[in-house]
Amino acid sequence: MSNVCVSVPELEVMNDGWRKPFRQACDLIAPVWPLDQWIAVNPFWGLRHLPASRADQVLGERGGFSMLMPTEYYREAWQGGRIRKEDLQASIAERGDEQNLSWYLDWLSRKPSTTAPLRSSILDTYKGASTDDEGGSLAETACDQVSRVCGAFFDQRQGRWSAAGDNAGASLFQFWLESIRKDLSLDFSTGLKGARAFFKTVPDNMDEAILDAIKRIRVSGEELEALCHGLLLKVNGWASWCRGEDWRAGLEGRSSDRCPEILAIMLVWETAGVAFASTGQKAEWQRQRTRARRSADYDDRRRLWVWQRAFEIGYQRSLWRALESVPERQPVSDQERETPIVQAVFCIDVRSEAMRRHLEDVCPGVQTLGFAGFFGMPIDHQQQGPVAPARRLPGLLPASYRLIDTRGSLREDLAENRSLDQREIARESVRKAKYTSLSTFTLVETTGLAWAWKLVKDSLKKGHKTREEKSVEGRLVHSHGGDPLSDAEKVALAANMLRGMSLTSGFAPLLVLVGHGSHTDNNPNQAGLDCGACGGQSGGVNARLAASLVNDPQIRAGLADEGIRIPDFTWAIAAEHCTATDKVTIADRHLVPDSHVQKLADLEAGFEKAGIRVRKERATPLKLNGLDDDNLKQAMETRTRDWSEVRPEWGLANNAAIIFAKRIKTRGCNLSGRVFLHDYDPEQDADGGLLEALLSAPMVVANWINLQYFASVTVPDVYGSGNKLLHSVVGGNIGVVEGNGAHLRIGLPLQSVHDGTFWRHEPVRLTVLIDAPADRIESVLHRQPDVAALVENQWVSLHRLSGEGVERYDNGSWITVA
Repeated sequence: MSNVCVSVPELEVMNDGWRKPFRQACDLIAPVWPLDQWIAVNPFWGLRHLPASRADQVLGERGGFSMLMPTEYYREAWQGGRIRKEDLQASIAERGDEQNLSWYLDWLSRKPSTTAPLRSSILDTYKGASTDDEGGSLAETACDQVSRVCGAFFDQRQGRWSAAGDNAGASLFQFWLESIRKDLSLDFSTGLKGARAFFKTVPDNMDEAILDAIKRIRVSGEELEALCHGLLLKVNGWASWCRGEDWRAGLEGRSSDRCPEILAIMLVWETAGVAFASTGQKAEWQRQRTRARRSADYDDRRRLWVWQRAFEIGYQRSLWRALESVPERQPVSDQERETPIVQAVFCIDVRSEAMRRHLEDVCPGVQTLGFAGFFGMPIDHQQQGPVAPARRLPGLLPASYRLIDTRGSLREDLAENRSLDQREIARESVRKAKYTSLSTFTLVETTGLAWAWKLVKDSLKKGHKTREEKSVEGRLVHSHGGDPLSDAEKVALAANMLRGMSLTSGFAPLLVLVGHGSHTDNNPNQAGLDCGACGGQSGGVNARLAASLVNDPQIRAGLADEGIRIPDFTWAIAAEHCTATDKVTIADRHLVPDSHVQKLADLEAGFEKAGIRVRKERATPLKLNGLDDDNLKQAMETRTRDWSEVRPEWGLANNAAIIFAKRIKTRGCNLSGRVFLHDYDPEQDADGGLLEALLSAPMVVANWINLQYFASVTVPDVYGSGNKLLHSVVGGNIGVVEGNGAHLRIGLPLQSVHDGTFWRHEPVRLTVLIDAPADRIESVLHRQPDVAALVENQWVSLHRLSGEGVERYDNGSWITVA
């Protein structure tokens, strides 16, 4: 073993100059959430400060992959008419390219050039322990070892012994170091004689180990950041989990360094690679580092971006055409125009678009609105029994309040909790019995028959019924301290919600807040089909809380002082839209006044008719076309109970745009379930405060969803979770791996974006369309750096409705496009 130890500049070591690039590399990794709280995340969030095309180049250099589809995808789109001549010409013009349309068509028909990927890590120069051609590299061995250690360390549920024990502050780095030092097979698995002895010489202190690694590797500054980022991309799943741990700790006011810890582990592995490398390997590694520092030829990738933009312009062309085709409406009386019979507020989720469109068609007296599905209630929800509180708000926000279920009295609450505790104790006893040494030989034989009926029932798709939220009261308290909210705080919550949906006057007799959720069986990815704005939970709880606030007489009095006068004849009620079956269920119907019962009955009939139409619209993508209404409904309900169903619904696949405007601008337009719709009235927002809140929250959430689906299609091996049929759940709710692998898979499963023959999601960046003055939009960009980064760096395409049509924002100017 050679002892490579070359110092970086002493001054840089003394002033901790390594910390900044080290931390910056961690910040380039996007966080992920547990399966039971799963939300879509923009995997390129850490690169938002770079233009999208430059981020693609960086990922190519450090990770060896591209953000875009292969050339064949765009060739098929051109040949199939999805990309038209005018789309490509517009894309070329946007880029200011000197090449013309015929040149790009000729380039598309050529065989794409192939370039060997950069090897930023010396671990890639090793063949590994196996001597055959199929043997994995040392990088693969290292990543597998680190992944297995992470799986053991973070498992707090499935493993019988917790690696971290009860100590939440246990160190991942220390646990890994102890594990690898005790690994007697390390020399064999790595193919490095003396590997175990080397790791015994690694300093126990993490900072000292990092400094030692940097000295051995001879790297600093931007080159250190690039190396660290590349190492994290090798274990991207677990690095993203660690980043998520740090993110969530920050929201709760705690400190966490999980991502720096896993990076330190990878740096030590890199040091091992340097220590055992031959002269030839070191020379090859230096050539690769020199190649990375040079301005490489990325012409092919730049040309692909022209085709990608043409693909997106093709969608935008169809969107502008749909918006121009608003049907002429029958004239209505002034009274009907001012006061609708029902106002139904839906989540902005793209799946709500079809339900809203059909509901308005069958019930012309209904006005629908779009608002974030957590209804402005930043809560976590504490159910009764031994369960942790569930976050029911966007992952970007901290939970300021807690909703605690109650039966109405302390005695009833204690009795309910005692009953649920005893039930859980019994379940836990069975779980523990399953994992004792003797149960291996006895448990299945003695208790197997007891599970036979459940096995038969589930196989016949007669298993779990659609879940329903229990009708219980809730106490709203502060998350920290547990003090109840004052009336003034409740008024502020309700006022912010109503202003956020631009509903401060003209209230209908019946105000319905429609949350949404999905129902599936045997699906680890269930939360990904629920409401992302509710932290991967259904939206019914938030809707019920919001409705109760609006109905509270004291809150209404406070709202009147705020200038929001809700008439006495208005009653708010909650509902939940099941996106798997398109059935809408009303909550707390027993509280509805007699004067509103008929209106509610008429609305439910409208929901039923609209549901029939939506199911017909969704039938073809689900391969259920040809069934009559009753059989189609039954087929969709059966899918929710089928434990073998890998595609219960398509979720948010094919999302492509978000529109901030009054519903009158889009009512009657068939937007094909591809558009997030958020109500915004520019006349009620003179100072731009509301628009700023919308662009910095709902638009960012839509961007996260959009690029999560985008990346799961374009880079499925890195940012997709693979084949559902091979999934094994890790740590209870941490995530999934494929088969007996250890690499944590993040993102969407293949079956969520592909039907077995075709992609069901078109990878296009989010189109943002706002009905607001140009100067108001620009002022938001000046005040919100994250929003500006997404817009200026082409992660979203920003447009506004003007008197002449649609204008696109381009480096501080507005260009008419439709």
